[in-house]
Order: sequence, then structure tokens, then C-alpha cells
Amino acid sequence: MTCWLGGSLLVIGPGCTAGADRAPAGNVAEDAAKVADFLSGTTSFVSADDLPLVFYGEEEEEEEEEEEEEEEEEERELEEGDIYRVLGDGHLLNLNGYRGLQVIDIHDPGSPTMVGQMQVAGSPVEMYVDGDRAIVLMNDWVGVRATPGSLAMERRAGGAVLLVDISNRNAPRLLSQFEVPGTIQTSRYANGASRDALYVASTDWGWVELGNGEYEYHNQAVVKSFEVTQRGLTERSQLDLGGYVTDIHGEGDVLLVARSPEGWDYEDSQVSIVDISSIDGAMALRDTVTVDGYVRSQFHMDFRDDTLRVFSGPQWGGGVSHLQTWDASDLDDLTPIDDEDFGEGESLYGAVFLDDRAFAVTYFRTDPFHAFSIDPDGNVEEKSEFIVSGWNDFLRPVLGATRLIGIGVNDEGGGRRLAASLYDITDLTNPNPMIARSEVAGDDDGWNWSEANWDHRAFTVLDGAVRVAAPTGETETGLVLLPFSGWTEEEGRWRQSSAVQIFTYSSATLTRRGVMKHASPVRRSFRAGPDTAANVSETQLSLYDQRNLDDPEKLGELDLAPNYTTILGYGDHRVRIRNPEQDSWDRDPGQMALAEVIDAADVADVATPRATFPVTPDASYYKVGDDLLAVVTSRYVDWPRYETTISVVDLSNPLRPRAAGQLVTTDLPPTYGRYYDYYYYAPTRVHPTNGSLTFAHKTDSWVELGPAEHCESYVTYSHGDYACSGVDNCRYTTGQRTCQSVDGGPEYCTGGFAACTTRLGEGDTCTPVLDEAALDGLLESSCYEGEARRQIRQMTVHVVDLSDPDHPALAAPVALPADEDAVSTLAHEGDLYVSVKVPAVVADDPRPHARYFVRRVDLSRPGAPVVGPAINVPGEALAIRGTKVFTRDRVWGAHFIEPAIARSTLHNGRAHLNNYQELAGKTVGETILIDQHQRALMTYGERIWPSYWRWSYGYESGSLAILRPSDTISSTGFDVLSETPTDRWMTLMPFTAERRAFFNLYSGTLMVDYDDPRRPVAQAFFTGAWYPELLVDRAKDEVLVAAERYGIHQIDLDASNLLP
Repeated sequence: MTCWLGGSLLVIGPGCTAGADRAPAGNVAEDAAKVADFLSGTTSFVSADDLPLVFYGEEEEEEEEEEEEEEEEEERELEEGDIYRVLGDGHLLNLNGYRGLQVIDIHDPGSPTMVGQMQVAGSPVEMYVDGDRAIVLMNDWVGVRATPGSLAMERRAGGAVLLVDISNRNAPRLLSQFEVPGTIQTSRYANGASRDALYVASTDWGWVELGNGEYEYHNQAVVKSFEVTQRGLTERSQLDLGGYVTDIHGEGDVLLVARSPEGWDYEDSQVSIVDISSIDGAMALRDTVTVDGYVRSQFHMDFRDDTLRVFSGPQWGGGVSHLQTWDASDLDDLTPIDDEDFGEGESLYGAVFLDDRAFAVTYFRTDPFHAFSIDPDGNVEEKSEFIVSGWNDFLRPVLGATRLIGIGVNDEGGGRRLAASLYDITDLTNPNPMIARSEVAGDDDGWNWSEANWDHRAFTVLDGAVRVAAPTGETETGLVLLPFSGWTEEEGRWRQSSAVQIFTYSSATLTRRGVMKHASPVRRSFRAGPDTAANVSETQLSLYDQRNLDDPEKLGELDLAPNYTTILGYGDHRVRIRNPEQDSWDRDPGQMALAEVIDAADVADVATPRATFPVTPDASYYKVGDDLLAVVTSRYVDWPRYETTISVVDLSNPLRPRAAGQLVTTDLPPTYGRYYDYYYYAPTRVHPTNGSLTFAHKTDSWVELGPAEHCESYVTYSHGDYACSGVDNCRYTTGQRTCQSVDGGPEYCTGGFAACTTRLGEGDTCTPVLDEAALDGLLESSCYEGEARRQIRQMTVHVVDLSDPDHPALAAPVALPADEDAVSTLAHEGDLYVSVKVPAVVADDPRPHARYFVRRVDLSRPGAPVVGPAINVPGEALAIRGTKVFTRDRVWGAHFIEPAIARSTLHNGRAHLNNYQELAGKTVGETILIDQHQRALMTYGERIWPSYWRWSYGYESGSLAILRPSDTISSTGFDVLSETPTDRWMTLMPFTAERRAFFNLYSGTLMVDYDDPRRPVAQAFFTGAWYPELLVDRAKDEVLVAAERYGIHQIDLDASNLLP
């Protein structure tokens, strides 16, 4: 910063004489002729101001041709997918909800390592692995595609199938992807000797537009098939079945598709036979039957020996359950055989079919276990009913189908504990078939839960997996791994705990063994080796040695979705901040986050730290200068005191970070975490400044203006916009007007009315109503009297001097004049600039006005900040660029306050106006950015006339506008370089660098390339980055986005990750 500018904004600046009117000629940055041109503009400015608030009493109340070919018969195996696959070369493939497809090296169970990753946005459904290909299915998949000439993204969302090349374990590569309508319920993969196929069942539900603004809610069950080749996926068939898919079951060349014809909450179901005998994936719909109840899962359907067998029952309790059979020797004409009713008044839970038997569990306070015989002709007979507490969600045949393992819940004694049960099923008439039951570890009256309650893939049941003695001496060879979560009280605190309970079994015994603890709710527990168990949650993988089943030893663990909140650059290194794995309410007192130093040349999300040091979690982290990291937290003490802690770390040698000094004080205003650091209305803004941190704090107060009358006028309901809802070319009146008179003064108003016409599919057209007589009979008004008050936000500047990082010190606070209403602050070249305003009077215009001023706070000596004079500027200061100040102004128009933008030259304590552009009729977004080339970026749209009924005052879809100050003699305004359409939910973020702008939208952040400011284009989308920390590394031409558990997105400045 030159002394010329310093002389403009400081009382006393370094190298200047106290009281000097201008800087020495040698410090002038521009030649004299150019200066003369820039200094010829207006130097006195008045802006529009908000109406005062009028309080009624003490408080205001605000009212997508199928290919034919000769096909050979070949045997195929139908496989069910899952979110993990154990690969044969010592790797584990995991489908994670935060990070996508992960490749984990588990050669050494004591040190599992993440070696590859492919980010996929969405909710994992399941996947398959066939050789070096992974077939990945996702729900809530989000992909965005750039729209030519617009930033309004084409958002693709729903189900998706992706084919991924995993031949390079370190770099999974997407080969092809297809969308699936709606939400994927389940799938099956047919792995043939020469050709492979994938079958996907989904339900597409939602409101369908019928025209004329009318909508109808539809459910559409879809089964879609793909041929899977080495090169990609090829769509083969799609069956539109209607209704809501419950589940599918595959047997040989047949898929059974259960669906509710009306919706998910209906009690009836249909089961359709889908012929999948074609080896290229083509399907044919055969017959469909309607069953007497609701089909709960795949285990409630069975197809063997040309017989269809189905369990169904009441979905919501009450009624009766059914076991029905059909002759399916002709797939196009299913004939009923038998129907057995059972379990009246109870809900149907677990079920299983064997060759000549079937078992089911119903529940209403107790758990009847029903055993049925099914003869070769399909005739059914219930043989026994055994009553026990609780219920089983799943039944698994073991030991040569002589026993069943039940996975469910025991609710005896008022608790709700997961349990495993062992049943003898050799004699269907046995009145007491349960051999043993054992609950997971915990209190007898405890409550726990598990994904195993609704997903059979969550637990594992294996015959011949172990060899261990039961307490009674029998040799147990069966193994059950059952995940569970619950609440436990530890040292007076209730905390969620998660684990996997180990059970072993024989034909006569079931024994509870040890527990494998885990950091978060386990989604899958399985064998990863002969003696190694793997437990996977969304956030962690743990590996256990199971040679001692009573006391399993943890071998190693790997966090799958580290919570990276911040990424900062320090030369050839970067520092990423990693929050603890536990949520804030579940942490131990004093638990710390971890700052990890990584090489800038490494992939930031998976790089191995070169150095680490602890920092306070959930704090605000600031890079100060080139070498310091300041960690700031505040905690409530007692009203109104907060204790603020500032910890300083010296990173002059990033590989040897050094804890420097710490300041703990109640003399600083509180901060509210990093999410609020860029919040425009935050009462405290923290800025890294010259060798310091500056806290700019606003305190609210009110000034009494006197008695006032406040009136609101609005269009009556019958003449407003609701009268035209869903009707094209319909005329209506809209608008709203507020009028005030303060302390007996003249009345002034803001707002107005417009005559509008609906244009369905487009924006309505509106014309201002200038003739008040045309509004007769259309308006309603309400008035009240009260006290008018104007809000003043008093600014106090608190500077923490970090020039000696070992001894951070708090300078004396600097309060701005009490009559100045603080608007905003910005930091530039180490100093702080404060925008304030004071009331102003304009002759013959009673509407509120204000003069805006900017003050520079010199922080060349952080321990002794100096506040400079107030310089009148046209509006709120946005940026300082050399000797130029860019401001955002507000001026009164005929009906509303209109936005404007200005550029002025600062010289000799005055702002000389160079360029001014009123943006009449526009509604400008909260953020206006001034880049290094002095171009202004903002979002704006045409103003919508306010409606009392819709509360639609504001703007809908608008544009990203890029303006620059005109450099022609004939113009003193701004040239509009481009106006690129945006969506209404896109919010410009307060950050720009290297000709890149960033928008918050959907569930992440969009990066926009405006290398050519006349044609900005969408470039990249970062999933999960709602409030991201951005790092633009100019030296490496990279952008890094810290997105918490979604990881650190990293992309070259010239690369794109959008859909083609």
C-alpha cells in the first residue's frame, strides 16, 4: 500500500507527516494527467437508507431396439450384490456413502491402507465384482451437466449403474454409466460362462404433471436389464410394471418381482414372473399373480420344481398371514394350488423356504414360530406353532438344513435386545423346536438396534468356520457375526456404543462369545481371512483376530471417511485439519482434532502426513502471514461473557510445527465457528491482518425517532395471484406498499403495484400500475401507530497482536464513533477497512437517506491500531484495488430502493467518483466480488413485484453478471461483459481467484471458469461441500475443496468433472 493511499485514510501513517494532506510526489502511483481525470468526479455522496422499524407496543409481529440374435444355452449363477467384496489378491473393495468406491489393502491386517478411490456421489445400494470390473449401483446419485450458454445446471439425479475398471487397484476408472428411473430397490447379477447380465429393480414415484398446472402422484415399478461386457454396459430391456417394488428373488432363469400395485403403504402385493433365460440380458414378462397380503422380502418368495410359493401378511399388523402356492409349469398361466392362513392378528416377520418345508415368524407381544410342510404337488399344511418372546427378522438354514439360525429381537423384561436363536427343524411337529437363544452383550433391560433388523447382508452365518468347545463340551463349528448398537452409561454420561457380537453353534448348542468393538454403527461383519473378521461402517474398517473367539484381538483399523474441515497452503506443504471421528456430543472431554502436514505434490485426500499436531476441534482456523496458524474458539462463561482462546502454531518449518503462544481472554467478542466467518450479518467477523487477527464486532442499539404511523396496502385475495394458480393467460394484480409518517412529518412510501399475466412454463409478465384509480376496489390496507426506531450497530475493533507468536497480546479495543452505524468490514493488504453510515437529509424528499463512509484501520503496528478519517463514498465498500475503492450503493427510485455499483479514486482524504452504474429494476444477490482485474461479479435478476400472499419479494432465476468500469471518454458507467443465466438456488460465494468463481447449489459447490469474461462456463462440481474451505494453489494450478467427510476434492484449474 502506497503512502498516497495511506495519506488518504490515515491520521498518521508510516513515513508520513502527521496532518499531511497528500503524499510526496515520489509515492504517487499514477501519472499526473491520469490522476487529474480520475479526480474530477463527484466527491459528495448520499444513498438511500432503510425505512425505520415501527414498533406496535414493544414488539413488531410479521404477519431413455432391442437386438435379436441366436443364443446358446449356458448355465449362469445369479448373484446378490453387497456394499463390499473381498478380492482374491489381498484387497477389499468398499462402497462408501461419503467417499464412493474404495480399494483397501488388507494384506497386513494390522495396517490396512487405502490405496485407491473413485469419488461417486450418492447412497450406496450394492455392487458386484467380475474379474477386473466392478458394477456399482447407487441411489440419490447426483450428476451435473453444463447447459450451453447457461450456468443453470442440468441436474441428473436418482438411481445409477456404473461399470468401473479396477485392474489398477490404485486408480479405479469409470468405463460407463447409465441412469435407472427412480430409486433402486435391489438387483441381481447373472454371471455366465461367456456373457453377463445385470437386472435392476427400481421404483419411480412422485408427482407427474398432467398439464394446466395439475399434478397426479404416480408409483412406477421398473425392472431394467443390461448386458455387461468388457467395454461397458448395454441396455437390453425395461419392464414397466407399475406400483412399488418390495423385493426381487432369483432362481435359475426366473426373477420373482414383488410389488405393491398402489404404493408402499398398501396391504396387497403382486408377484410377477420375469423370464431372464436370454444370456444377453433381455427379459420377458410372463404371468403375474395377486397374493392375499403384503410380501415383505425376497425370503418370502420361492420358485422351485415348477412351483411358486409365497408368504404374505399384513404390513401394518392385524389381519391374517398366508402361505400360497401356484403351479408354474406354464410361466404364462400360473394356477393356484393351495392357501394356508395363519397368525391371525399378528405381523409377519422372518420366513424361509426349503425343498419340502417352510417356516415363518409372526409377532404380537409374543413370537409364534410356524412350521409348514409342502408336498411335491404344492399342497401346504401347518404342522406346529411354537410361542416365544420377541421375534426373528431372518431365518437361515444351517447344518445341512437340519437347524435354523434366527436373527431377531428379544423384548422380554421390557428391553429390546438383538438375539440369535437355534431351532431344530428335523421334526415339523416338534412343539418346542427352539434349542437355544442368546442375546448380545449388555444389560437385560437394554435397548439396541442393528442394520441386521432389516438387511440380511449385515450379519454373517457360516457353517464349518470354527472349531471350539461349548461350555457343555460339544464341538461348535458354526459362526454368527451380529452387529449391534446401543446406549451405555459411562461415568454419568449416556453414549452410543457399537460392536459385533460373536456366537458359535453346534446342532445342540448356541454360545455367546466375545465382542468386537467398533467406532460407529456396523453395516457389515464378515470373514476377510481364515481367522480374520472385518467390520465395516460408513466411517471405519476394523480387523480382528478370531483365533480366540471369547476375547478377539483388534489387529488394525482404518478410518474410511476422515472429517477434513480445512485445507491451507504453506509453501511446498499443505495443512489439513481433521476433526475427531466422534460427533461433538459424543467426544471425551478434551478430545482434539488433528492438523496434518502433507506434501503439496501428493493427493490431499489420501496423502500420508509428514507431521501432525493437535488442535481444538470445530474451531476457526486462520493462516496469518506466511508461517502462522491461529486456532480460535469461544465458549460461554456467563452472560454476557465468553472466553476466547487463540492458539498459535509456527509453521515456518512445516515439517517441524511448533506450538507457539496462546491467549485466553474474556475481553474478546465471541466467534461462532467457521460456518459463520463469511456470514454477512454475523455480529463478529474475524480477519487475518498484518501479523495479527482482527475481530470486528457490532453491537446493536436503537435510536428513538418519535411517534409514527405505519400502513400496509396489499391486493385482496380474490384479485391476487392465487386466483390464477395453474391457469395460463390469466390476469391478476399484485404488489404491496408500505407508507410511514414519523413524528408528524410528511408521509413517504415504498413499494407499488403491477398488472400481471400468467405464462405457464415461463415467467409471468408484469406492468407497473401508475394510475392509482385503476386500483380502486382491489386493495386492502391496515395501519397502526407506534414508536419509530432506527437501528445503530456500534463497531468495536479488537486486534490480537501476533507479531511475536510466542506471546500473543490483545491491543486496546478501538471503538468507532457512537453515531456511526457499522455496515461491514473487509481486509486488504494487512489493514482493515470499515464501512459505516450516518443519516442524511435530502431537501424535498422525506424518505430515509444515509451517507456512507469508509475508514481505514492501520495495522502496520498491530499493538497500536490507528483509525483513519471517515471518507464519504457512494455506498458500502466492497474492495480496495490500488487507489480505487469499489462500492455498492442504494438509491431511491420511483417505487423501490435501486442497487448501484461505483468505482472511485481515493486521494487526499476524499473519494473522487470515476464510474457509477445504477442497476434499476434489478435485485442483486448478497455477494458482489471484485477480482484482481477490477471486474465486478454479481448475481442479479429482474425484480418480482412483492405479493402479500406468496411472499415472493425477491428474484427467481437470474444471471451471473460480469461488469467492468468503462474506459471510454463518453461513458462513466460500467460495461456489462456478460449475463449468464443461473438457477434460483445458486448462491455466489464470497471468494474468487484465478478467474474462477464459486457457487453453492444442491448439495455441493460449483466452480465457474470465466477466463473469458464474456462467456463464463460451469467447470466442476464438488459433492458434499456445503460450506467448503477453498484453496486455490496458483503455483500448482489446482483447486482444493475441503468437504468434511466427503473428503478433499482436488482438481486442476483447467480440468472438468461434469457429465459430458
